[in-house]
Amino acid sequence: MATIEIIIRDNQGNIINEKTKREHTLDIGNGKFHNIEGAVERFKKQVLADIEADLLISEQSKYVADKKKTRVKM
Repeated sequence: MATIEIIIRDNQGNIINEKTKREHTLDIGNGKFHNIEGAVERFKKQVLADIEADLLISEQSKYVADKKKTRVKM
C-alpha cells in the first residue's frame, strides 16, 4: 500500500479550501505493473475531480468576495 497526501496552495502559499489533511491510499496489490497502473488510474479519476472542484470553489469564493467589495465601494 502506498499513501499520497495532497495539499493545494495558492501563489502566496496559502492552503486552498482544505479543512482537513487529505490522504489517499493506493492499493497496488502485489506490486506488479498492471496492479500499480490500475491503482494510479483509479487515483487520478477520483482525486483530479476533487482537486478541480477545490480550485473552482476557491476561485468562485474570490470572485464573490470581489463583487461584494465592488458593490460596497459604489
